[in-house]
Amino acid sequence: MRVIVDTNVLVSGLISDFGAPAQIVDAILKGDILPVMSEATLAELEEVLHRPRTQAYFRRAAVMPFHLLSALEQIAHFVKPRPTKAHIRDDKDRLFLELAATRPAADFIVTGDNDFEEKQYEGVPVITASMFVEAILRKK
Repeated sequence: MRVIVDTNVLVSGLISDFGAPAQIVDAILKGDILPVMSEATLAELEEVLHRPRTQAYFRRAAVMPFHLLSALEQIAHFVKPRPTKAHIRDDKDRLFLELAATRPAADFIVTGDNDFEEKQYEGVPVITASMFVEAILRKK
């Protein structure tokens, strides 16, 4: 299953061992789902992981987040983003819509971001991390 996973889900999954985001990160690392990424989404994740505030969370949780970056570089399906005119409230999230515009289409966009106001973009359904775990991962 090919899934676009928003940066906020990946970071949340690293900070806490519990909850849907953690289960999604585990599923990625186990190869149960294939993350669809671009160089821009990987760069955004790396930038967020380097933020001092984020680093403080990782230190408290005794997490080494850069293992995930290395793994993603190896296992993610990297695509060339396609421009899209789809509306999104925060233009910083456009890079995920551009992933949704690629073909073959991803199966889902998984996000915890309320700026994704539509139920789907470019035909790709938008779903929360908890909905994804309940509806998809638990049925595998």
